[in-house]
Amino acid sequence: MNRPVSRRPLRARLAEKGDDQLVAIARRQLPHVTLAYEVLMKRYQDPLMRTCTRYLGSLHDAEEVVHEVMLKVFHGLVRFKGESSFKTWLYRIAHNESMSYLRKRKDQLDLAAVSEEDYLATDQHSVEMDVMGQRLDRWIGQLGLEDKTIVVYRAIAELEYKEIAEIMDMNLSAVKMRYQRALEKLKQHYE
Repeated sequence: MNRPVSRRPLRARLAEKGDDQLVAIARRQLPHVTLAYEVLMKRYQDPLMRTCTRYLGSLHDAEEVVHEVMLKVFHGLVRFKGESSFKTWLYRIAHNESMSYLRKRKDQLDLAAVSEEDYLATDQHSVEMDVMGQRLDRWIGQLGLEDKTIVVYRAIAELEYKEIAEIMDMNLSAVKMRYQRALEKLKQHYE
């Protein structure tokens, strides 16, 4: 007997699959069929934009970096070995692209300069959350680059310590220690 055909669109059925399943499908489909890749990128586009906007300090810069990340994933997915999770691999690419972008800019990162329009464009939070985010960014802007990266990945991207350690190629205990020290510095600024 034939199996009943689902009436739900293929995109909706793919969106229910986990990252590992989508990666496997996309690897078989690319470069000719991009549906699984598109579903995977849609899943991570907003979190990457929020993370990169806060990290780079500009919506425009974040858009450029995220676009480059998506291109690198498109071309590199067939070589993804699965030694880490897709999410970790993706954020590692985003981290490397952000570092490269900052080196090209060769100016100091000033998260306090992120405009209100940039936040409103990336998040649909209330005005109160927006103001709190701007204050947080000013405080984070006082941190060194590595500490800032760890705080953004933990607090904004909500990555696990282990994922951050893999992305930044650091020892797990060093990431935890630096995060705690950064929080202490932020607490001092707040008080």
